[in-house]
Amino acid sequence: MRPEQVAAVLLAAGNSTRFGEEDKLMADHNGKPLIVHAMECVASIPFKYHIAVVRRHELAPIIHRKLDRRGFTLIVNENPDDGLSSSIRLAADYVSELRCNGMLMCLADMPQVPQSHLMRLVRTAEDIRSVVGSTDGFTPGPPAFFGRRHFAELQALKGDLGARALISQNLLIETGSALLYDVDTPEDIRPRPEVSAVPDVPTAS
Repeated sequence: MRPEQVAAVLLAAGNSTRFGEEDKLMADHNGKPLIVHAMECVASIPFKYHIAVVRRHELAPIIHRKLDRRGFTLIVNENPDDGLSSSIRLAADYVSELRCNGMLMCLADMPQVPQSHLMRLVRTAEDIRSVVGSTDGFTPGPPAFFGRRHFAELQALKGDLGARALISQNLLIETGSALLYDVDTPEDIRPRPEVSAVPDVPTAS
């Protein structure tokens, strides 16, 4: 599938309770706020739509401004305590009203995912029935592509596991664990050396 047929969604509404009082997505990571790495990667690809699910403006005004300036449509999650699934439901509700064939779901706290991996996920998707997720060889998860046929399933998700069950039942693209790590605690955000992308390998699930 071509990116021009896809809505890219950046999930950036979590409360990040394990990170402490500091706004995790604004914490410095290799010279930039953490969210900027994922934001710039997603924005660099000509998706039909660029969308971000965020907290209320008063809780993240700088993040709102950065995303708006990069052309993202913002969806506010009023209840981020309801878990990751609440953001996915909001995104699926919104995207279901748009003219696109699928949604690429990305997390704002995954700073090392390269453009090449996002493109591979989208290009591997054959049609609106496709689901293509990521794996380090052990754990399935985001970033992940969901064809339009699966939007209703996403709209029905509950809890904080997100869409992992749906992803694990479908095609997975394997890449390096250093590219797929996400930041949960301040220890995770210590500067790391630049990681070269490794070839993405499709695996059967």
